Amino acid sequence: MFFVVPVVLVVVASFGSKIEGSAGRVTYSNLSLDNYREALEGGFDGTFVKVLLQGMRTTILGTLLCLVIAFPLAYLLATRVKRGKGFVLALLAIPFFTNFLIRTLAWRIVLAPKGFISNTLLDWGLLDGRLDVLDSRLGVQIGVVYNYLPLMIFPLFVALDRLEITHREASKDLFANRLRTFLQITLPLSASGIIAGTMLVFVPLAGDYVTANVLGGTKGNMPGNLVATQFLQSQNPSLGAAIAVILILSILAVAAIGAIVVKVVRQVARVDHRAGAALLTTLLLLIGAFVLKPSVSSLVFSFLALALVAGTFWLVANTPERVGDSLLRAWSVVVLVFLYLPIAFVVAHSFNDNKALEVWAGFSTRWYGEMWDNSLLIDSVKSSLSAAVVAALISVVLGTFAGVALARRPGKWTVAFMAILLLVLTTPEIVEATGMQIQFVSFGGILREGLVPLWIGQAIFSIAVVTLIVRARMQGMDDSLEQAANDLYATPVQAFRQITLPLIAPAVLAGGLLAFTFALDNVIISDFVRAPGTNTFPTYVLGQVKTVRKPDIAAMATLLLGVTLLSLVLAAVVLRRSGEDSSKVAATLTGGS
Repeated sequence: MFFVVPVVLVVVASFGSKIEGSAGRVTYSNLSLDNYREALEGGFDGTFVKVLLQGMRTTILGTLLCLVIAFPLAYLLATRVKRGKGFVLALLAIPFFTNFLIRTLAWRIVLAPKGFISNTLLDWGLLDGRLDVLDSRLGVQIGVVYNYLPLMIFPLFVALDRLEITHREASKDLFANRLRTFLQITLPLSASGIIAGTMLVFVPLAGDYVTANVLGGTKGNMPGNLVATQFLQSQNPSLGAAIAVILILSILAVAAIGAIVVKVVRQVARVDHRAGAALLTTLLLLIGAFVLKPSVSSLVFSFLALALVAGTFWLVANTPERVGDSLLRAWSVVVLVFLYLPIAFVVAHSFNDNKALEVWAGFSTRWYGEMWDNSLLIDSVKSSLSAAVVAALISVVLGTFAGVALARRPGKWTVAFMAILLLVLTTPEIVEATGMQIQFVSFGGILREGLVPLWIGQAIFSIAVVTLIVRARMQGMDDSLEQAANDLYATPVQAFRQITLPLIAPAVLAGGLLAFTFALDNVIISDFVRAPGTNTFPTYVLGQVKTVRKPDIAAMATLLLGVTLLSLVLAAVVLRRSGEDSSKVAATLTGGS
C-alpha cells in the first residue's frame, strides 16, 4: 500500500490541479493535461526540457564513467585476489554506507578554491589560478560518479566472481590471447553484472537532486530539482507530479532504447564479431556526442576518449601478465583513494579551528564540544536515530514474514510480489517521495505527525531489502527440520519460533542492521515526507548547504560514521559466520540476493 498507492497518486495528481491557499493539496475535480502542457511549454527551448536533456546527459555520462572505472577493479578482485578479498570488499563498502549527503558535501572541502588541494596545486605551479570546479556542471559530474560508483562495483564483482575459471582456461588452451579471452568469454558472461550495475546506477542517478543542490549551484540543475521545487517551495504538487511522470517515462525510454541497442549489437556480433565491434563503436561515438552536446568537436572528443579506453585495454592485455596485473592493482589503488579522499577530508576538517568548514585554520577539537550546544543539530540527530531504529524494526518484521512466505508458500502471487519488490528497488527515490507526500497530506491525521511519516517512508526500501535477504537464506535451507517439527505435532507458531527463526536469524539480523544504515542515510524521502517542524540529520545538513557551514557538522558526521561502520561490520560478520561467501556478502550489502 505504501509503495503502489503513492506511485498511482503521482500519476493521478499529474492530471489534477493545485488547491489555492492549501499546503500542497491537490483537487481531482477537473482532470486535464494542463500540467503537462505547462511543463513542456516552449519545447526544446523551454526550461524543463533543457534541464531534462542536460540531466540525461549527466546521467548517461555518469553511468558510463562508473562502468569504465569499476570494471577493472571488479575484475581484479574477482579473478586475481585470492586472500583478503573480504577485506577489500569491506573497504569498498565503507564509502557506500557513509552518509550520502555528507560525502557529497565533502567534495566542497576537497574542491574548495581556498582549500588544501587548490593551495597545493598553486604552490607547485600546476595551476595558474584557484580551482573553479564548484557550482558547475563538472562539480556535479564528479559528485554523481563518486556517489554511485560502489553500486556499479558490487554487481560487477558478483557476476565476475561467479564465472567458472574453466571457461577462461579453455579459451587459453585454444590459443586465444588474453584480450580475445576477455572480449569473447569474460565480457559476455559478465553481462548480467553489467546490466544490473547499469540499472542500479542509472535509475537513482536520474532522479538525484541532492548532488546537484550541493555541488552544482544554479548551473547544476537536474530534473529532480524541478520536482523538488514544485513540491517543497512552490507548493504545487500537481505540476511537480507531472514533471515526475515525464522524468520516469524518460528513464524508461532511455532504458528501453539501451536494451534494444544491446540486443541488436549482440545479434550482429554473433554473426560477425568485427561488424558487432564496429556497430558498438559507432553507437558509443553517437552517445558521446549526445552527452557532450551534438557537434563535430564532441564527436572528435568522444572518438579520442574511446580510443584511450580501447588503447588501455590493449596495453593491459598485451603486456606480460605480471605487468598487466600491476597496472590493474595501481588502478584499484587510485579508485580506493578517490573513494576515501572526501571521507578523509570530512574527518580532518572536523578538527578545523576555523568557523568555516572548507577553510583550514589549524587543529582543534573545539567542535566536538560545541556541537552539543547546537540544539537544532542535536535534535535532528535524535530524530534520525529514532526514525532509523523504528524503520529497521518495521523492516525486519514485515521483511522476515514476506521472505518466509516467498520461500515456503510459492504460487502465482509470488511473481507479482517479486515484481513489486524489484520496482521498489529500482524506482527513482524522488518518485516514491513525491507520492508519499501526496498520500500523507491527503490522508492527514497521524500520517503527518511526529516521526510517523519517517518511519513509513524510510522503511519501504528496507523492507524490500530484508525480504530478499531472508528469501535467499530460506531458499538455501533444507526444509526437513520444519517438516519434522510438524510431524511431531508442533504448531506453525512453535515450528517457526523454534526451528525457522533460529536458522534465519543471521539473515534477519544482517537485514536489520542494513535497514538501520539505509534509514539513517536517507535524504530525499526524509526531505519530502517529514512532518512540519521535524528535521533529520541529512535534512538539517541540506538546509545548511546555502549558508556558512560550521565544522560541527563534520564532527557529528564523524561520530555517525562510527555508528554506521559498527552496523556494517556486525552485518558482514554475521553473514560470514552464517556461511555466506564474499560474493553473497557483496550481493547482500547492495540489497540484492
